[in-house]
Amino acid sequence: MYALGIDVGGSFTDGVLMELPGRAVLKVAKVPTDPDDLAASVLKCFYALAISAPSLLSRFCVSTTLATNAMVEGTKKDVCAICIGLRPKQSIEYANEVVTIDGGHDASGNEVHPLDLSKLTSAMARVNSNSFAISARFGVRNPEHEVMTSNEVLNVRPSATVVRGSELVGSLGMEERLFLAAKNAELAHVMSGLIRAIGSVTKVPASSTYILKGDGSLVSTEEAALKPIMTVLSGPAASAIGGSVLTGSRNALVIDVGGTTTDISLIHDGRVRLAQNGAAVGGSRLRVPAVDITTISLGGNTEIFFDDGRPKLGHRAVRPLCLAPDAPRLMKDRSFLFPVSGKVYGITPTDLFRAKGRSEYGDKGIATAALAALAQACDLSTDELFGTLEEMIRSRLLRSLSTALTEVMLSEGGDADTLLRGGPHLRTVLRVGVPIVGIGAPVRPFLDLLEGRMECEMIVPEHHEVGNAVGVVCTGVFGRREVVVRCEPRMVQGEQVMTYNVTTSCGQRTFPDCEEAVKFAAAIGTSELRDYMERSRVRKYQTKVYVRDITYQEYGVRKVAETVVTVTVEER
Repeated sequence: MYALGIDVGGSFTDGVLMELPGRAVLKVAKVPTDPDDLAASVLKCFYALAISAPSLLSRFCVSTTLATNAMVEGTKKDVCAICIGLRPKQSIEYANEVVTIDGGHDASGNEVHPLDLSKLTSAMARVNSNSFAISARFGVRNPEHEVMTSNEVLNVRPSATVVRGSELVGSLGMEERLFLAAKNAELAHVMSGLIRAIGSVTKVPASSTYILKGDGSLVSTEEAALKPIMTVLSGPAASAIGGSVLTGSRNALVIDVGGTTTDISLIHDGRVRLAQNGAAVGGSRLRVPAVDITTISLGGNTEIFFDDGRPKLGHRAVRPLCLAPDAPRLMKDRSFLFPVSGKVYGITPTDLFRAKGRSEYGDKGIATAALAALAQACDLSTDELFGTLEEMIRSRLLRSLSTALTEVMLSEGGDADTLLRGGPHLRTVLRVGVPIVGIGAPVRPFLDLLEGRMECEMIVPEHHEVGNAVGVVCTGVFGRREVVVRCEPRMVQGEQVMTYNVTTSCGQRTFPDCEEAVKFAAAIGTSELRDYMERSRVRKYQTKVYVRDITYQEYGVRKVAETVVTVTVEER
């Protein structure tokens, strides 16, 4: 069987054709990413691989920055936000229309106010949007009002895109769920367009095409179009998986060095470590499952410039001077030395490594001349400049690695940074309990800077330059569903009795017996994931059910607050 993987990165789009299940790499390709046309980037990479029989591919897997870019840059707002039972504390700037109606439930899933469908129907006559985001007060405890509202919207607008917050995440926070639902509704049209464009040109059957999610698992194109928000941070997930696959390491710290950024993630027992509170993108904390990632502004294209008499390692990306088609002309006025606005080409780590002979990428003569001009401006010898710049890059790498391993943010220039950098009589060496795996085209000279400062195995595997694309292919479909059984007392005929509530996708079920409620929760989770795997066109998979009690102490007696039933399915 042959499988094709394509990863759309910020600077380049990587592709790989592999033979499965042996995971032999047959062809690789790398093309520049067009940030304004991701579909064109995918297609250019597809053509570069020269796939002779697209219809015979067993799988065509794609990882795209579409969702992540939309979260950072925003998209055209065409969403009506419908709030049920609560007036938002902050203005809803991410929606162009807002409707607030009475309704909602309490923390136990009991109705607090009847749903005011008449007000909704009246408001729909004035709404121009064709996408709707719905979130109700305690909708994750009882989504009945969200379901009723969704049905009413579709009754009035049959072609509308409707997203319920409770069907995306199960965490409390009505306003967070509303924001998530709105972003998902925005992205749905964009993702659908991307999928259609790819399918119409590549001629790969939709039944063989999959999109990578931010948690490192694959999802069918139909599911991706319904819940595109789940694909946020799929690129870092792909690099982590690729690093594990290319080295055979089930436990590793994967460093993916690109043109603009470096992503650091941890592989544990063969799976990517997920962020405890979901993805953080564009200053917003999303509650969707995503890889736990440390991202820094350091890559092959990071700007190096002259400021205040010293060389500086910046945070924005420019194109390397050694790759400029007219570099001698650009270097005449020496503006390339300064962080001027709108600069396209400048000195970068790519130029530094080329000048030192650590890379074959670009024109060595141009790189050497550019670094010599910078050294002269800083009143340093070339060797002194090289050492200073390498220490700046090394310090940023060491700080970010420490952050990734300890989950403690270390500020640049702070005390911890000074300790990591060391001094004449102090050499700080980090002992890491897992190998470091380097992924990305420019990664090797970056890792070389860590020699003697990291006590662990450091591996740059074959095909590291397309490691992300390898990761896209070498993962599978995975599903996870948590169903909570809440133990809550109720007054029945003047007596307090314990009841057990289970939230379903349509409402809430109440049971008098805990064991019966747990069985129902397991059956619900299993049924939903079975449908998910069928929609994902997976026939063989393994189902596991885990049950754990959340307890507390009351007057020295252990009591159960709720029972969490976790069902997982994994492709075999």
